[in-house]
Amino acid sequence: MENIKDFIKKLKVLYVEDEDQARMIFGKYLNKKFDTSILCSNGFEAYDAFIKATNDKEPFDLIISDINMPKIDGIELLEKIRELNKDIPFIFTTARSESEQMIKAINLNVSSYLLKPLDFSIIDKSVEKICKEIYYKKNFELQKKEMEAYLSVLNKEAIVVKTDFDGNITFVNDAFIDISGYLEDEILGKNHSILKHPDVQASLYEEIWETARKGKIWEGTLKHLSKDNETYFVNTKIIPIYDDAGKEITQFISIRFLVTEEENQRRAQNKKFLEQLTLYKKEIANHKKEKEDILSKATSCNDNTKLYKDKIITYENKIRNLLSQLEIYETQNIEYNKMDLMMKQDKKKQFDIMTKQLLIIKNHNKTITKELEDLKAIIQYKEEQIKALDKKRVDHEKRIASLLDLVTNLQEELKTFKNENNE
Repeated sequence: MENIKDFIKKLKVLYVEDEDQARMIFGKYLNKKFDTSILCSNGFEAYDAFIKATNDKEPFDLIISDINMPKIDGIELLEKIRELNKDIPFIFTTARSESEQMIKAINLNVSSYLLKPLDFSIIDKSVEKICKEIYYKKNFELQKKEMEAYLSVLNKEAIVVKTDFDGNITFVNDAFIDISGYLEDEILGKNHSILKHPDVQASLYEEIWETARKGKIWEGTLKHLSKDNETYFVNTKIIPIYDDAGKEITQFISIRFLVTEEENQRRAQNKKFLEQLTLYKKEIANHKKEKEDILSKATSCNDNTKLYKDKIITYENKIRNLLSQLEIYETQNIEYNKMDLMMKQDKKKQFDIMTKQLLIIKNHNKTITKELEDLKAIIQYKEEQIKALDKKRVDHEKRIASLLDLVTNLQEELKTFKNENNE
């Protein structure tokens, strides 16, 4: 089914209003919101339009009408329409809110009640809400018709099971009874988990119910256990079923087809193939690991070989250096031996020369020692002279100081004498 926005746009609406200005203003709103909107000025005209559209197989989806109108008012119009169609949504607009009118409208299954002056924000919400209800209802009706036709065929060919929202079984067909071994009164009211095979993981059923309760269809192959503990496989489709308003899921229907012996053999072959494939994958993985180990060892050997070659080259260089040094040492040793031989031959002569030189040095040393002693004596004498002179200097300084004191006293006396003579 198309999306809700496109669905609402295609709805056919009948609007009834006796006031020209109100009909024109509200008519513009309807023309923008819907592809088809018919405007009428009174109830009589609106009823004729409704009959014509119904006969032409192009019925209205929604009616919006004022209550107080000439010829046929809104309540009478609703009564006449309800005689022909008990479900079409109907909205009243009115400037008054008499309780008697409201009670009649409610009894006639009015959809909404809008007071004038009309607030378009409120109107839009109310109209949108009712249009969505129309969408869900038609969607549900379409789904229901398709399901009934589908079930009519499937009930003869397939295993059919219905459950409530919690998974409790509410219906099974004859095909289910034949394959499962359960009688109808034994299985109704029991939870669907009674069919679960112990080999099937609980997480799979959690996934199934989570998918179905979100309004989505689950498809797959399930392994079941019969009443007699016999294993059987079924290709399964679980479909959520909504309530009459098309809003809430109330039950689930499961359509299943028995997997044949040929299918079981194919599954067994497939399982064997998968096991063999897994084994091959493990062997390939092992071979790859062995290959990687060999390559790693080869790389390590190559690295070690290079290292050893480098060490050999280093040692060869060291040996060459040592041989070169040894050759130098041998050459030097030959020269040393020659020199040693020469030294042995001249040893006595050299000893005599050294003895003479030693005597000369000793004599020279005696001379220097005597000169040093004489020099020390001279220095000591000079030091004594310096001390005597220093003593004389001190005595002279004392005598000079005494003379200076005497001069100072004489000057003072002279000054005193002059002062006395002047007086």
